Order: sequence, then C-alpha cells, then structure tokens
Amino acid sequence: MLTCSTNLLLLLLTAPSAELPLQAVPLPRVTIDDPFWSPKLEVWRTVTLTDIFNKLEADGALTNFDHVRDGIPSEHGGPPWYDGLLYETIRGSADFMIQHAEPALEERIDAIIERVASAAAQDPGGYVNTYTQMVCPDQRWGMNGGDDNWQHDLYNAGAMVEAAVHYWRATGKTRFLEIATRLANTMCHTMGPPPRANVVPGHSIGEEAFVKLYLLFRERPELKEAMPVPIDEARYLELAEFWIENRGNTEGRRAFESYGQDHKPVLEQDTVEGHAVRATLLFAGLAAAGAVNGREDYASAAMRLWDNMVYRRMYITGGLGAVAGHEGFGPDYVLPNSGYLETCAAVGAAFFHHNLNLLTADARCADELERALYNGILVGTSLTGDSYFYENPLERGPETSRWPWHGCPCCPPMFVKAMGALPGYIYATGPETLYVNLFIGSTGRTSVGGAEVEVTQTTRYPWEGDVRITVDPEREVTFSLCVRIPGWSRGATLLVNGEPAAVGLLGDGYARIHRTWSRGDEVRLHLPMGPQRVRAHPSVEADRGRVALTRGPLVYCLEGVDNGGAARTLALPRSAPLTAEWRGDLLGGVMVLGATGLSVQEDWRELYAPVDETLRATRQPLLAVPYFASANRGPTDMVVWVADGP
Repeated sequence: MLTCSTNLLLLLLTAPSAELPLQAVPLPRVTIDDPFWSPKLEVWRTVTLTDIFNKLEADGALTNFDHVRDGIPSEHGGPPWYDGLLYETIRGSADFMIQHAEPALEERIDAIIERVASAAAQDPGGYVNTYTQMVCPDQRWGMNGGDDNWQHDLYNAGAMVEAAVHYWRATGKTRFLEIATRLANTMCHTMGPPPRANVVPGHSIGEEAFVKLYLLFRERPELKEAMPVPIDEARYLELAEFWIENRGNTEGRRAFESYGQDHKPVLEQDTVEGHAVRATLLFAGLAAAGAVNGREDYASAAMRLWDNMVYRRMYITGGLGAVAGHEGFGPDYVLPNSGYLETCAAVGAAFFHHNLNLLTADARCADELERALYNGILVGTSLTGDSYFYENPLERGPETSRWPWHGCPCCPPMFVKAMGALPGYIYATGPETLYVNLFIGSTGRTSVGGAEVEVTQTTRYPWEGDVRITVDPEREVTFSLCVRIPGWSRGATLLVNGEPAAVGLLGDGYARIHRTWSRGDEVRLHLPMGPQRVRAHPSVEADRGRVALTRGPLVYCLEGVDNGGAARTLALPRSAPLTAEWRGDLLGGVMVLGATGLSVQEDWRELYAPVDETLRATRQPLLAVPYFASANRGPTDMVVWVADGP
C-alpha cells in the first residue's frame, strides 16, 4: 500500500488483480442522473427508438412476418437481416424500459412479438427467418447449398434470443422468451458435434446471446417450470462453445474464411481479421463464455485478440475497420483517415471491452469502453436523435451529411443497444470489492462484503475532471473500492473524507482503497483535463506529421464551418498553446479547443491561397469541437488528424 499526501500524484504499484470474474451491477440497480448523459438518453428514449421502429415498419420488417404467417408469396422487405434489426431494437428498448417505464412502447413491442409468434407457429420447431422462408425455404441455416453469410439465419435467431432475454428482464413477460427458447432448442438439436450438422454463424451474435440464455435459466430455475418448452440450459452454453471452437473446421459446410473469422479455430487466432462487426461480436461472445466456463484458453485467446485489435488495428476514436471493401480490418497499423469505421463495429468493440473487463478486471478494457462510448459510438447518431452515420472516418469531404435512413440501417439498432446498456457498464463487483469503471452521475445498489451498499457519483465529466463518490453501506463493512484511473490521465489525485488516503494503484489501472466504510464516506477523484496533442504510432503512415487533439476521454475534430471552410487543409503550429472554453450556445453545450497561428498546409496553398492569406492576416483562431458532435450543422468538411505545422 502507498500513502498519498495531499495532491500527490498516484504512484505506480504493481499488484495482482482481484479474484475473477467480476459481475456487473445490473441495470435495475443503477440509476443515471448525469448532466452529460441524461439529456442524451432522454432524446434516444423519446425520439430514436420510435424513429427506428417506424422506419423498420415502413420498410416491411413487420409485414415479412405476416407473409410467413399467411404463406403469401411476396417480395421480402429489406435485406435478409431485417428480422435481426427488429429484435436488436427490442433489446435496446427493453434496457431503456428498465430505467424508465414506457407503457406505449411496451404495448407496441408486445404487438410485434405476437406477429413474430404467429409466424413462428407455422413451424413445429418454431423456426422463423423471414428472408429464408420467403426466398430460399430449402436452405435453412445456410444448409443445402445455402449461405448463412448472406442469409443471416443464425444472426437473426441469435438476435431474437438476446432480445427475448432482455425483454424478460425488463417486463417479466414470458411470451417472447417462449418463442426464442423453442427456436434455441431447435438449433441445439440441429447443429453441433456429429451426428448433428456442422453449422456456425455467418454473422456472429448468437455466441453471447446463448451465454445469456444459459445464465438466465441458471439464475432463475423457477422460470423453467413456467415455460411450455423443455429447458436444459447447459445445451445453450455448449452450442455457444461449439460456434466459437468450430471455426476453421469447414468439413461439410461453406467456409466463411477470414472474412467471417473462419480461417482457423478461434482459440488459435492471433490477429483480428475480416469483417469488423462479425469479429467484435464473436470476441464479445468468447469473453462472455470464458467468464462462465472458467477456461484459461478462452481468457488468453480473448486477451491476445484484444491486444492486437486495440494496439495495432484500432483508431483513436475507438473505431474499427480500415477497409471499406469488406467493412473490416487491414494489416497492423494500416489506418487510413478515410477508413470505414462502421458504427456497429464500435458498438461490437464496446461489448468486447466490457465483457473482457469483467473477465480480467483489467482497467484498460474499461478505458477502451470509455473511448468507444464517447467517440466512436456517440458520433453515430445526430444530436436530434433521428439521423445517423454508418461510416465514421476521421476525415470527411464538404458534402458529407447524416442520413435519415439507409438501405442497410444496422447501425441505429446497434446504437440503442449500446446506450440502453450504459447503466450496466458503470459499476462491477468482485470478491469483497466494488469497482467504479465509468464516471457518470449515478446511483448503484449492490451487495459487497455481505452488506448492501449504495454508491453515488456526482460529476460534470467529461467536461470537468472532478468526481465525488459517496459510499453508503447499510452498516459498517470492510471492502476495497477500486476506482479506475484512466490511461489518458496525468496527475490524478484521491482524497477520502477530505484527507489523503492509503491507496494502492494496481498494475491493472485501478486505485484500490481498502478500509471499513461507514454511511456518508466520500471519495474525491480529481483528473486534470488540459488539452493534449496526441501523435500516432510511427508505423501509422497516414498520420505521420500530424497531431490529434484530445481533452479527457474526448477526441476533437476541426470542421470547415468553424475554420475558414477548409478544415482539411489546415496546419497547426507546434508552438501554439491550446485553450479550452465552455460554449453553452454551441452544439447543445460543449467544451471547445482553440489555438492561434493557423495556416494552410504547404501542399494546399496554391489552391487555397485566399484562405491562407485570410488566416495569416487575421490570425483567425482554430476551433475544435468534440468528434461526437460533428456533422450536426449541415454539410461541411472535417478532420481529426491535423497537419503538425512549423
């Protein structure tokens, strides 16, 4: 242990991690009351969820089920994965409903579930995948010459199972869970080790979904008696493990190759390959399964793949997927600023970060979850909540604008899944330990050390770096409070009840305060938040001679609307000091960064001579806004990595 003197920088102390795995404090036991997140959550709850359901319904996502129910030959509405997008929106809605009762939304979802149920009732095993049934009915699960890479049968079914688990946790209603469990039983009967069929998902999601189904029935055995279908929860975990371990074994089936993480067994893979969304959802399932089965090979594979993803193939915003051609990863350090960076990939990565944090108690995973939430995911939806981005490159041309809807609108449902789950990312518990992973104004209630404990955060993070954590146990109790010290921070300080505390800074990034806690005990965390210039790894060719601007967890960008109409042409002098200023009148209230001495890059000066002359004559200051708030004021160019001027 180390004793911190007042305002003393926390010193490094290498120590072993806590006993694992951790348990997230669940959504029903966390309430968010936060000046940054609460207004956004209100927009997504009241605007975005309805917007997505309305647009999916207008595209035919619901009438597809009616056509299957009635056996009516018809053109399928939307792409093959539309069933899954509908289910994912239900999952996101369910999590929002846990925080805020929504009778009208619940009624709407119940009506959707009945239409799904009517379609599923046409098959004795509850099979329902509307595209396959309407277009290629003899190729269920991609068999008999089919291709689940395109059909998305297993993705749709996995999304249904996941949504049904979340909807039960939100409402206690078993109707959707019954439909999903019957389908899950059919899948367990159909696919797996011989003599069952060698079938793995063309698009992952089912791996984690089936772990969730296993956990639900393990935690709630009384549910088995209430279900009209037989339940053997071990089969759900076994099928998830089969899908993970049987990658690379393509005997008797179509090979998805590296695009679908099917080039070798997952437990032998060293690098993240292929389609970024499929990969991150697969690895989120790998970490979730590893937390349940306790297998070291699962944990080591998950950490090995995470290391490659985060330190060699991820963007500063937490975005993933450098190559548009396959919506996926390129080689190590190949990170062009025009990269694809699909919103869904950032969401999938967030699920992976969160699950791996629970598996390893490594605060770096929570760091990267934070990076994705505040940057790579949050940028995916407009401030008004009804227009979106599919791609999130770090450089955009002047004609770029958000779209109200898309021919493949997978990102809005994934977005609401990530944000609906937000309360469950804040706190976690381990043996005799309470973890604070995210700094969000909130109250969590959990059991630690055999006592009920209420923990409350008050903060203006990410605009300010002061966090007040109040600990209120029902009685005096001894346990460790582990507070994440972000990897971006320098000079963090901690006080307990106004006094320096005995603090151990673990090698995994947590400050551990071990003491006997009483009602009203208060921890004060201070994280200095000066603006920073960040330089990329020297192997990232696209960003040599460039800098990115950050402050706290936020990545900033320059937009042409603030910077002479040509943000991508600008150079920022190395000697120019950076400033931070609160602008309550801009983009709903943001902290902006500024600097003086801007000029046009040498390569662009001939083309943009008038802009350069104006900049030099007026010394117009740079204005940088948070990346997540970009593209909310009409079409304009944008850049994150700015030329590092003389």
